[in-house]
Amino acid sequence: MCFSAEVSFGASAVLVTTGVLTIRESKKREQLVFAMIPILFGVQQFFEGWVWVSLQNEGYDIIRSVSMFGFLIFAQLIWPVLVPLSVYLLETNKPRKQLITFSLVLGVSLALLLGYRFIAYDVSAFIQEKHIFYQVGHFKSTNWWSGIFYLLPALFPFIFSSIKKINVVGYLMLLLFVVSKVFYLRYMISTWCFFAGLISVYIWFIVKDMNRVKR
Repeated sequence: MCFSAEVSFGASAVLVTTGVLTIRESKKREQLVFAMIPILFGVQQFFEGWVWVSLQNEGYDIIRSVSMFGFLIFAQLIWPVLVPLSVYLLETNKPRKQLITFSLVLGVSLALLLGYRFIAYDVSAFIQEKHIFYQVGHFKSTNWWSGIFYLLPALFPFIFSSIKKINVVGYLMLLLFVVSKVFYLRYMISTWCFFAGLISVYIWFIVKDMNRVKR
């Protein structure tokens, strides 16, 4: 599989369009954050499209810096907080809501830690074997265990939800997390965010179904 600027921009267009439709489909305030997920993935892919462009052309240093940080802020700061928050707002089952609350607290803590790393260490991006490799300081992201701690706030709230269709999103993302670990270990941040973004299109069907059932 080969990723490129064209793939990222194309995915961005699809996700932003889906996100707009999903937001329009949401009928209650508690659905809004969840409905925003596809459009936010679209913005993230738009940033990565510009990372590709800036790495393939000279004189794009400012664009490279802005787009690289834009992509990584989504990947490492926004998703660990927004995913559990979005599911928390929808959840009505008290025991499951407690699990999601724990994930949210963990996500906020993780975002603060990863945000500190952005400030304390150099951040860089490279094209290697037709993929983008992101590096923050000397942190080794090419080990099997790296990223496992990230799953609890950024993925497992979907699985903790009492809404079965949201569980499907979690299981699909977990499956593609494993696929990314097996086949794209060095490029995990880029590839899994891309796969997760594509899966988020399903959120449109979930929100639509929520309101269809209620009507």
